Amino acid sequence: MIEICNISKRFGNFVCLDQVSLEIPGGTVYGLVGENGAGKSTLLRLIAGVYRADAGEIRIDGRKASAVAAKREVFYMPDRQYYDRNATPLTIGNFYRNFYEGFSMEDYRGLLETFGLDENALLDSFSKGMKKQAFIAAAICSNTKYLLCDEVFDGLDPQIRRVVNDLLLSAAEGRKLTILIVSHYLEELDRICGRKGYLHRGRILTQEEWSQLL
Repeated sequence: MIEICNISKRFGNFVCLDQVSLEIPGGTVYGLVGENGAGKSTLLRLIAGVYRADAGEIRIDGRKASAVAAKREVFYMPDRQYYDRNATPLTIGNFYRNFYEGFSMEDYRGLLETFGLDENALLDSFSKGMKKQAFIAAAICSNTKYLLCDEVFDGLDPQIRRVVNDLLLSAAEGRKLTILIVSHYLEELDRICGRKGYLHRGRILTQEEWSQLL
């Protein structure tokens, strides 16, 4: 379980998150919805330990999110992927294999083949969607307990989105993977997510408040 307790985060004078509290049960696919600037990506980075909160606490299975043991159970996939200029899908797989003990190189290469990606090609030669597919494959094959996805469907064509949906649902059901997805593709979230949260101007809204806002 991910427990977010009264989290606040500022950037200068801008209050990005204001006492946000949220619980994401283990084994669920949870969608986080909100307009641009609502604080969704910042919240993912806080859970992943990339940022530190100004106030409040985040716990993953009872551990602080900043703890090394907690981080090893989390795979964070940002909207924009970062990699070495000479990186290939194969070197990306080897990188994550060194960090995550449960990483399956065999499954990863199989998913690259499913996506039609050359494991030895430079990532810089790939489109945005192709890069995302490579990192989605790495995320699934890292075999962590938690997967944080920022705009996972962005740049993917409809057919690949369906494949990714199936892969994520299969992982969630088969090994009780907990997935938190931030996305503007509301139809995709409705299709894949068992639960949703609504973030607006740095705070969590109720379903009724969100409906009124829409």
